[in-house]
Amino acid sequence: MLKELGQLQEAIASYHKAIQIKPDYAEAHCNLGLVLQELRQLDGAVASYHKALTIKPDLVVVHNNLGLALQELGQLGDAVESCQKALVIKPDYAEAHNNLGVVLKELGRPDEATASYHKALDIMPNLPEAHSNLAIVLNSSGRRSEALEHWNKGLELERGDNPINPQHKSFQFITRAKINHDIEQFRYLASQEHQTGRFVTFAKMYEAVEREIEWPSDDTMAIPLSDDHRKCLGATYNRAVHFLEAPEVTGSTLSDTLDVDKITADYFSHGAGMTYFDNLLKPSSLASLRRFLLGSTIWFDFNYRGGYLGAMLKDGLACPLLLQIADDLCQTFPDIFKDHQLNQLWAYKYDSRLTGIDVHADFAAINVNFWITPETANLNPKNGGLVVYDAEAPIDWTFKQYNASRESVQRRKFLTEHDSGKTVVPYNGNRIVLFNSSLFHETDTIEFKQGYENRRINVTMLFGNRYV
Repeated sequence: MLKELGQLQEAIASYHKAIQIKPDYAEAHCNLGLVLQELRQLDGAVASYHKALTIKPDLVVVHNNLGLALQELGQLGDAVESCQKALVIKPDYAEAHNNLGVVLKELGRPDEATASYHKALDIMPNLPEAHSNLAIVLNSSGRRSEALEHWNKGLELERGDNPINPQHKSFQFITRAKINHDIEQFRYLASQEHQTGRFVTFAKMYEAVEREIEWPSDDTMAIPLSDDHRKCLGATYNRAVHFLEAPEVTGSTLSDTLDVDKITADYFSHGAGMTYFDNLLKPSSLASLRRFLLGSTIWFDFNYRGGYLGAMLKDGLACPLLLQIADDLCQTFPDIFKDHQLNQLWAYKYDSRLTGIDVHADFAAINVNFWITPETANLNPKNGGLVVYDAEAPIDWTFKQYNASRESVQRRKFLTEHDSGKTVVPYNGNRIVLFNSSLFHETDTIEFKQGYENRRINVTMLFGNRYV
């Protein structure tokens, strides 16, 4: 119950009490592992799963969860073995087939991954994660239209009119930063004459809920919505109630003025690989993308320490235009992107009253970060962009060490000890930062004008595997 309420430390304490009373309580060890995994304490989670399996070796869910934790730790061979053990015990375990596919893809075995995703969907056609994961592989093999079908299917299953999990965590919790964004977005949509009456009604409804909630002092702290407030917001909260089209364009999405040879040379002149340049997209491509990101109600992720909001591929961000931009980048800069395929894509939207992303590295080979909001929204042209450090995350670090928010102190210490310089890239609309994903980076100080259309929006694309 405490875990479901988001009170994870209290849940851990209860599991420890249960284990103290009954040390061979396998299910308690399993549940403790789940909470530790959610907290990104992966080594502890793995230890708990191993204890559970020592007591009950045939706990199929534990083998599956252990596979997930090992995959996140980068121990891919062991992760495959755990998923396969789960499937020996329960061959029709759809989630294990899906998780096996994730590991196989990271191992560079896309055909086997595809087969695993299909097996998962044969068993459980309404498994959103399998649709999303299959879409990534299909898109990488050039089957864009099929990929979009699976992304759209996953979105409908999770956030459509009849979601398969009405108790999804993102429907139950909210932050003040999130509700303020949604109110602004509904007001913006009403001003654009998009079903004006409907969105004015939504805005007023959210404003009433905002006034009634006793908010914590931290606008980024997630709190549970009461049953009355959930009923009031109904099927509007964290749902794709408005989705705009962002179709492919004829020809390339990229600007005709790009000096490909110079950009490529600049990238490789940096020791690890890094450059930035302006006028990435053609004006028509930029305008279409900006309209899509401002108008589509796809900003569902809000559990970030800085209070910014995220839109993910699986949650409605997948659109033909963004996938075309990714392809055009690979085709235009082949010496940089080589054979690396698009692995992940997201967008973040910031409120300048809050903060951006802390220092981290990403699990990929190439990182693309470009900015959508016009530069006129930026109050200080010297900052607002990205800081890219010359130091790469050590190859033996786990994903948690170089990415998880709780490990930022360790990363800061590492950068202090390896002071090799940094590049501060000031904000500019339609500017792209292109760099080796292993390089530590963070959002620079944000000082943007207030107002919905002035919120800083960036798009991030990850290509390839960090270890390849």
